[in-house]
Amino acid sequence: MTQVRVLVVDDSRAMRMIVTRELRNVDQVSDVAEAESAEAAIEVLGSEPVDLVLCDWNMGGMTGLEFLQALRAAGWAVPFGFITSESSDAVVATARQSGAAFLVVKPFTTTELIAKVTATLAGQAIEDFAGGIADGERSVALATLLEQLLRRPITVHSAAVGPPRQSPRWTADYADDAGNKVALCVVESKLASSMSAALTMLPTSAAAEWASSGALPATLTENFHEVTNVIGKIVHVGDLHCVLNEIAGFAPGEQLPDSEAIKAAKSAEHFEVDVEGYDRGLVSLITFAS
Repeated sequence: MTQVRVLVVDDSRAMRMIVTRELRNVDQVSDVAEAESAEAAIEVLGSEPVDLVLCDWNMGGMTGLEFLQALRAAGWAVPFGFITSESSDAVVATARQSGAAFLVVKPFTTTELIAKVTATLAGQAIEDFAGGIADGERSVALATLLEQLLRRPITVHSAAVGPPRQSPRWTADYADDAGNKVALCVVESKLASSMSAALTMLPTSAAAEWASSGALPATLTENFHEVTNVIGKIVHVGDLHCVLNEIAGFAPGEQLPDSEAIKAAKSAEHFEVDVEGYDRGLVSLITFAS
């Protein structure tokens, strides 16, 4: 069997780790190279042979789409797939038209990624170009999304209220295509630590220690960014497209800067989330009034 080399391009170290780990389940893949940007990926392609590129859509500097277009303009015919939280019809159509072989939507299953990589390496056309989690109640959607992302059982129950002010909290806010803040995710610190640690299989003891301090170290902050980026798929109501804007931590008793907008929220749902093997905690998904 011919052995191939795959290049994984993503500005998230956690996501590169996850994709690389999944590629070990593909028989044909003998080696995986990583690049934290499109610019770094171009250097890799200029020095080493690569049989398949797996790339994020949104990255700092050159985007994944710009990277693909640059490769095609330069005559590179290496198969190219996107792994991204973007799943709109416009993104899917643009990816197809630009020459991508497939698009895998975060969070993805091992089966889906392996099937698309294997088919692409075999030169087969992929009918299911882009997948995604099914619509449904947000409690069910949140559990499904986190299970696929964290690769462990997740239990989600509706809660009467969200994270209390008396505990440290983290927030992630989301903006629409025009840059307007449209949604907010508020996460109790112990749950933020649990989800962030579980993403890259860090020990539960470390997650508990970070939760008690109310602060996330750089590694977990990056992981939390990746988790909340994916949560953006369901944080809003309806067909509104939104992207993660920024994350921030708040000490016990500290008022959130969006408190007035939260009072006028279009919708606010609160959940208790239990990450198997880690601490449970509260999360609120809030959509601002238009």
